Formats: sequence, structure tokens, C-alpha cells
Amino acid sequence: MLKKTKFISLILLSGALAVPVGAFAETAPFKQETNISQQNGKVSGIVEDALGPVAGASVVVKGTTNGSVTDMNGNFTLEGVNKGAIIQISFIGYVTQEIKYTGQSSLKVNLKEDSQALEEVVVVGYGTQKKANLTGAVAQVAGDVLENRPIANIGQGLQGVVPNLNVTIQSGAPGKGSDFNVRGTTSINGGSPLVLVDNVQMDANLVNPDDIASISVLKDAASAAIYGARAAYGVILITTKQGKKERKPQVSLTANGYWQSPSKRIRNANSMEFLTMKDLAYQNGGGNGHYYNEDVYKYAEAYANGEYAYPEFYNESSDPNKWQYCGNTDWFRELYKKASFSQMYNINVNGGSEKTTYYASVGYNDVGGLLKEADDSYHKFNVNMNISTDVTKWLNVSAKVMHTYTKESHPSGGTTAMNSTAWSGIEAYSGMMKNDLSPLMPVYHGHTGLLYNTAGAAAINDPSLGITTLGGKQYVDNGQRYYAGMGSYTNPIALQAQGGNNDYKQNDLWMTGAIRITPLEGLIINADYTFNMYNKGSKQHVQSFTEYKAVAGTEGVYPWTNPSSVVMTNNEDYYTAFNAFAEYTKTFNSSHNFKVMAGYNQEYKHNKYFWAGRKGLIDDSNPAMNLATGEKNVGYEETHWSINGFFFRLNYNYEQRYLIEFNGRYDGSSKFPKDDRYAFFPSVSAAWRISGESFWEPLRTWWDDMKIRASYGSLGNQVTGDLGNFPYLASYGTNTSYGMILGGARPVAVTPAGLVSAAFTWETVNQMDFGFDALFLNQRLSAGFDWYRRDTKDMLTAGQALPAVLGASVPVENAADLKTTGWELSLGWNDRLESGFAYWVKGVLSDYQSEITRFANPTGTLRDKDNKNMYYEGYKIGTIYGYESNGLYQTDADAQKLDKSELYGGTWAAGDVSYVDRNNDGKITKGKTLSNMGDEKIIGNDTPRYSYGLTAGFEYKGFDFEMFWQGIGKRDYMCGGNAFWGITSEWDTPLKEALDYWTPENTGAYFPRPTWVNGGNRQNTDRYLQNAAYLRLKNLTIGYTIPQKHLSKVGISRLRVYVLGENLLTFTPLIDSFDPETLNNMSYPIQKKYSIGLNLTF
Repeated sequence: MLKKTKFISLILLSGALAVPVGAFAETAPFKQETNISQQNGKVSGIVEDALGPVAGASVVVKGTTNGSVTDMNGNFTLEGVNKGAIIQISFIGYVTQEIKYTGQSSLKVNLKEDSQALEEVVVVGYGTQKKANLTGAVAQVAGDVLENRPIANIGQGLQGVVPNLNVTIQSGAPGKGSDFNVRGTTSINGGSPLVLVDNVQMDANLVNPDDIASISVLKDAASAAIYGARAAYGVILITTKQGKKERKPQVSLTANGYWQSPSKRIRNANSMEFLTMKDLAYQNGGGNGHYYNEDVYKYAEAYANGEYAYPEFYNESSDPNKWQYCGNTDWFRELYKKASFSQMYNINVNGGSEKTTYYASVGYNDVGGLLKEADDSYHKFNVNMNISTDVTKWLNVSAKVMHTYTKESHPSGGTTAMNSTAWSGIEAYSGMMKNDLSPLMPVYHGHTGLLYNTAGAAAINDPSLGITTLGGKQYVDNGQRYYAGMGSYTNPIALQAQGGNNDYKQNDLWMTGAIRITPLEGLIINADYTFNMYNKGSKQHVQSFTEYKAVAGTEGVYPWTNPSSVVMTNNEDYYTAFNAFAEYTKTFNSSHNFKVMAGYNQEYKHNKYFWAGRKGLIDDSNPAMNLATGEKNVGYEETHWSINGFFFRLNYNYEQRYLIEFNGRYDGSSKFPKDDRYAFFPSVSAAWRISGESFWEPLRTWWDDMKIRASYGSLGNQVTGDLGNFPYLASYGTNTSYGMILGGARPVAVTPAGLVSAAFTWETVNQMDFGFDALFLNQRLSAGFDWYRRDTKDMLTAGQALPAVLGASVPVENAADLKTTGWELSLGWNDRLESGFAYWVKGVLSDYQSEITRFANPTGTLRDKDNKNMYYEGYKIGTIYGYESNGLYQTDADAQKLDKSELYGGTWAAGDVSYVDRNNDGKITKGKTLSNMGDEKIIGNDTPRYSYGLTAGFEYKGFDFEMFWQGIGKRDYMCGGNAFWGITSEWDTPLKEALDYWTPENTGAYFPRPTWVNGGNRQNTDRYLQNAAYLRLKNLTIGYTIPQKHLSKVGISRLRVYVLGENLLTFTPLIDSFDPETLNNMSYPIQKKYSIGLNLTF
């Protein structure tokens, strides 16, 4: 972030030319030369930055007093310049440019913001600090990393950019947000970083990326302690763009259109592969012969070979009224478009006078979905306005308004279940992507518009009806096209087109007013108040539709959309925040630098959630509750929370060599009992700039700067998981689901309150950090490293077991501890050659691991009743238990040597998985406890290890190129379900990857013999443990900035055009049908994007 400067007058700045240029900015470690033949000793030019002309920039002939200052339009003129002289252009906060004068008559200079010239001013909690003076672990990213990219939210743009800022993208569905994590596992109750936009808590996914000036990530406790209860797991500070003083109005427009397609296209088995595998599974489960009747195989083969025209056939040999399918459908090709088009536009105007700055922007993002037949879209509108004015020399007043409106639509997914959460199918894309998509069933009936005629002989004999004879039966063409149906199998295309839609509308309005008072030199007093009003409403419609099966006359309502239903929801939030803080800065004897800040923060949030639903719509074309016949279901929830706290920060440094900082916050949260509501959370950090010592002098020729840091701090975590906002209160519940009716209605029953621990309070997070920052080779090479340990104490979990006679569940207590250790490394190179060729490379790498250090599981039980891993002391988060495997059995005799009845009590045979009898007891057994692991062991861990990102690019003569690679170095993953195994039940359809299964002719296969009976083959084992590491080309951009001399005549300051690609290449050893980011092949796919855009500034 640039240090703000005040343009007083051209006269005063002209006088400043007597000051050595180095007082404004350090000279860049490169020179830019321009060679033009004219030599008249007079040169004119314009100085610009990324936003346009720079007023007040110093232009001076190096080593002389011959100089000038740019005017309001960035123009300057120098006379009496000797050939070969160096012209030096500088301005506070920008890289100083040096240009050799060779006789040219005009110059165009593009100044770049310099993160090193002022040692980069970094946004921290309730203020800013020079990066050089930071003692904590803080990373800052400029907003330009998000610019021009076709991203709906900032998470997509930050992935892999900041070490140990872990961004998770669960799905590629339109409007789907990103989840953030800083430095690994937080708590068993969850926890995420606090996200603040201009010092106000906000959903980062709703912020327009084009409005962002910078993003700071506060990683360690010392940096985050000032935010107290919500900052236990880091803070993400987003600063939005502001206007600049003494700048005439500038208008900037960005436009971006892009095409997107699935980054990975999966395919199900074709019809003959499906029939062959299903037959084997049927036979391996004890069946004989074919699973289907013979004609299915005959017609399916003929249809697949193009020898039969229709995907259904009339099966007289089986049943004179029976029609069956014989299609060959690739469902995922039918489900998704090859590509969809999306568009993104942003326009802003900014500027300022001597006392006032302003910035206003409008953004629009239209994301087209990939589903072929559904209304699958997302629209986002952003409006952002801020203004700041100096009322007097000591009083500044500012105001800001930010509004986001989103509109989203997607298929209902075909579920009619209503419960206390209003809608169990709210993540309805899962209904579109199932594994029961039989390739035999077509999307549409092949005999388009032909239905079996039951109207009688008169109708059949009427030639005007278009009679057709098929399979000995006569059919009449009614001119319609019907989706195919198969009862228990899903036709997702029919579900998309006819199953109804879920529509959402969201409004998020933020208003902030602030004052800044500077009553005396060094003292700044700030106060701001924010009001937020949020509303999200939805209409979720499940539409019943007729399913036309292959058998004529057996049409019926599709079961998963019957009965039709409608649910209306409304979610309202009201949020207020007040901050008041003062900062005083003082320097003594030019060496002792003090800065103290203290303040108060208070926040309150009130939430109301209402839903109502009804089944049995009379008219599906008008899904309204008053037009339904079913029982009315309603629900209402209202809750609130508040926090307040006093905070302080004290900084001291001696000659910027020895630095120390103290932070503290006395914090209170309504989520805890009155006597345990408040707590004090302190932190301390220190740094030594060793390069400032005299003994460092011999190294300064190549090692410019070296600072070592250490910090320790304590924070509270108020996240209470699923326990709500008042977990310390015993609460009663009501239930109307009992299977009895009294007086024509179900009786309402009151459920007794559970037990509440008397010692219910904060989780405490203690963190230590050691690191260094270094610059080398004239600041062209930068390096940073941190090692940290974070201990989460007193996590909320079930306490010690109670006697069963008590009749109540174990209360939640502060009874568990967790330790996370990790490290992070960043390296960067940035250089510009004398030819003007600039290039850069930056890499980040990080890692973490987490371990339970206290938990109430004295016996070391491995799994709970739901077969989920249980915690115990020493448990590594992400542990995967499983068996060692010897491969696949090749003979029945070998398969039956060991007793494996605990895994499957039937007969084991050749082609089944061979497990190692680790305890040599003659049988394969499951692990129960740490002391009785059976034949299991720890085979892997699904924690993502060695997260990395690499950026490289160059600029030359208006052309720019940049690519960004991101990945994970190590991650284990145990796939499951028929999405991996192929067939686990009679209704499953395998994917192509599952076809490499054992047969007597394919003994070297990867997968075991097909069977839906022997679940013992599908245990966790090292044989099928997947390596989910990956490397992905996340972004590649090629751009060209048109020279200003071609634009000035039409009043354009800057025009850049570019092409861009996202997620273009992926390298991973993971099984091909799974995406390494989502680790799922049945969710909405991550997309490849191909984009073209422009940036235009007037």
C-alpha cells in the first residue's frame, strides 16, 4: 500500500527539488534506456502510473539542479539537457526511474509502486506499519494479483499465492464460494480466519475482486491478538481502493468474456462393458448366466455397432407387452455442455481535490452454468462508493457504502424431504450426478413421438395419425419427444429439464461512517460505525413429472419428485460494529521510536430464519404454497450474539534495528457463561535487523537486509461448533415426528434438556513463531521463512463417560488439546535489464501437521459407532487406517486359507483382495484399540502436505506474460463407493477406470473381481491408497498495452488487451476420474477457462 502523500502546490514541490532524490525513494537496481536520434537538448514527456498521469513527480538531470515537476496531467519539460546525461524520475512510493538522454525529444515514463522504496507499508490490525518494522508473521498481497482474472470470489485468486493460506474450492458450481484456512488444523470444533474488509467483518466471497487494493494475512498470534476472540486462527485484512488527492477524475473499465468447460471429463462404461461387468458381479455373487434376458445383449450390441436404429426394442420372447432399453449413453457427455460463456464487467471512477478523495465502482458478473438442460446460472452485482474529505486541518470525515446483490438458480435435485433445516436437498447438484446412470437407458426414447395406441381399432386405422408398426404392434405419432425412464435408475437430463428449480436472491448492504482527528502532531484518533443489513430468500421447487419407461402403458410419476413441493425460506441478518481507537507516534533523539495504540471494539449480530413448505402442488407451473394440498410445514429460528473488547498495541524500535511489540485484548463474548465471558489475551513479538549492525558492512555488497523475528501470543476461540450461540444454557426441544395421531394431529412432545458442564469456557490458542526476512543482490532477491507451533487448549468435546442409569448424554466440556506445527518459505526474484526487459519469479512452499495431545479416550478406541475415527492422545489428524495387501488372489485355494469372516462371511475366491495377516493369528481382523490393532495399521494421512505456488512472468515493450502454477506435494486419499470401485450394488454403473478388474484372462488387473456381495474387497488398504499430489497450471496470461502515443488523440490514458487461461494443465498420479482439488468425481466439476479482456482508462 502506498504511503499517502499530499500535493500542496507545484511551487512547493519545485522547491523540494533541492532535496536529494534519495530522500523520496531509493534508486531502482536497474536502468531503462531509450534511444531516439534527435539531439536538441530539450525533452518533454509524461509520467504515469497504472491509473494514469502522476502529478507532482520529480524529473531532474542527475547530479545537477536542472529539474522540473509534472503538472496535473503528468507532463513535464526539461531544457539544456546534455547528450548522455541521466534523467531521474521519482515520486514518493514509486520505483525511481533513470533514463539515459540520447537526444530524444519526448519521453513516456511508467512509474511502478515500490514495495521496497518505502519498505512497503503493510496493513495490520487497526493501522499500518512499515514492513521493515514488522515483528510478526504478516504477508501482504497487492490487489493486482486478482485483477483481470475471471474469478467470482477472491479465494480463487489467492490459492497458492500466500504460504500457508490454504484455500479450498469444494465445487465448481456457479456462485460457489471458497473456504480459507491459515496454518492448518484449527480445532476439532472448526475454526477459520477472521475476514475483515476495511476493518469490518464480512463474507470475502461477496467482495468484488476488482475493488481490492491489498490483502494482508496476519498469521501468528502476535499479529492477530488485537482482534481477540475471533482471530485465533489468523486474520485476513482486505483493503479496498480509495481515490487520490489532487487527481482529476479517472474512469477505468475492465471487460472480460470467457468460455468454461469441465477441467476433467469422466465417462461411464459403455453398454457392453456395463453388461459384461454386471454379469460377472451377478455370477460372483452366486447367480448363473446373464443378469438380463438374452435379447438385451443382442440388441445392445447391435445398437452399439450401428446395426439397430433404436435404443429400445420390443422383446416378444420375454413378454408380448415388454419393451426394453438397449442404448449406449455416455451420461456425463449428455449432462454437461462442451462449454458455456460467462462475462464480467467493472467500471470505476476515482480522483480527488486538495482536501477530498472519492472512489465509486460498479461490477457485474454473469456466470453461465455447464448443465445442458437446466437453468444453472449465477449473477452478481456490486456497487461500492467511498468518499473522504478534510473538513479542517485536524478533522477528516469519510463514508462508505457497499452493496452486493446475487441471483442464483440451479436444479432442485429431485427431493421432497422437508425437515428442521427446511430442505435436505439444498445442495441439489448431487441429484444431477449419480452413479446409477445406466448406459442402456437413452436420454430420449428413440421412437420420437411414438406411443403405444390404446384408443382402439378406429384410431389405428386412421392414416392421418401417422401409423407405424413396430414389433408387431401399431404406434401413433403424437408429435412429442419423451425422456426415457427406468424406474430405479436416474435420468439426470429429465431431472434437469422437468424436476424444478431452486432460486436464490441475496442482498448485502454495508454502510460505514468514520472520523479521524489529529489534534496534535503524532496523535491520531479514529472512530467508525458500521451497519449491515443482509437478506437471502429462496424458492425451492420440486416439480413432479411423468416418467415414460420402455414398456408402453407403464408411465408413472418419477419417484424422486413425487409429490411435488415448494419451500420458501428467508434469512435476515442485522449487524452493527463500532470501533474507536487512538494512535500516538513519537521519536526521541532520532533513535528511539515509539508508537502506542489503544481502542475499543463492539459488535452485535441478530439473525432471523424462517421457512415454510408444502407438498402436493395443484399446478406445477405456479409453485405457490396456497396452491398446494399437503400439510403445511413451517419453522422459525432467531438468535443473536455480541462481543466487545478493549485492545492495545505498543511498538518500540531503536534505529530500526531492535524492535519489540506488545499486543493485548480484553475480550468478552456472549457465547459463554457470565462468569467466564471475559478473558485477557496478550502477545509479544521482537525482531533484530542484524543487517543494521556495523559488522554487517562487508556483506552489504550482496546481502542488503536481514531481519530475524520471534513471537508468542495467546488467543481465545469462541467457535462452539454445532452447539449454537448459547451452548452454556440447557435447552428443551419439541418433536412432532412421533408415529401416533391424537385428535387428528400428531402430538407435540417436549424433549428434556441435556446436561451442561459447569466449567464451560473459551478454547485457548497459544502460538509461537520464529522467522526471518532477507533481501539480496540490490533487493532483487527476497526470501522469508517461518516456523511455528500452535497449541489449541481446552477444546470443547464430550467429557468423561457417565453411568448409563443417569439417562442423559455426556455434557460438552473443555476436555481436549491439539498441537499443530508447520513452516513456510517464500523466495522471489525481480529484475529489469538495461534493455527494459523486466522479469520476475516467485515461489512459496509450506507444510503443517496436527496431533491430538489430550482427549478423553483412555482405551485408545480407534472408531466410534458410526465407524468414524476417534481421537486419542497422539492421534495425527488425517490418519487413515487400513490393511497391507499382497495383491489379488490367483486361486480359490489361496483365497480360502485365512479366516476373513470378519470382513465377509461368504466364500472368498480368486480375484479377491489378499490382506496380510500382520499378527499371524490365521485370520484377518479389524482394529479395535491402540493395543489391539488386529491386522490394521496406519497406511496414510490425508492432510495436504507441501503446498506450493510458483509465479513467473515478464514485461517488454508493452507485452506482458505471466503464468502461475499451484499444487500439493503429498497427500494420501482413500477413495470409496462405486465412483471408485465400479459396482457395489445391483444399481451401480461403473466408470471407465473401474474396468481394469480381475478375470482369469486379466490376472494382472488393478481392481478385484466384480461383486456387490463381498464388501471385504473394499476395505482400506495400501493397494488402493491414492496419491493425491498434484501440479496445476492455474493461470496463464498474455497481454499487450497499446503505446500511449496511439491513444492520446482519442483521450485514452491506457489500453491493455489480454488473453487468459485458467486450470489449463493438471499433473497428478491420482486415479483419472477424480479431481485432485475437490477429491470427488460426482460433484460439479472445476472448470477450465479461456478468456479475452481489456483494461481501459480515460
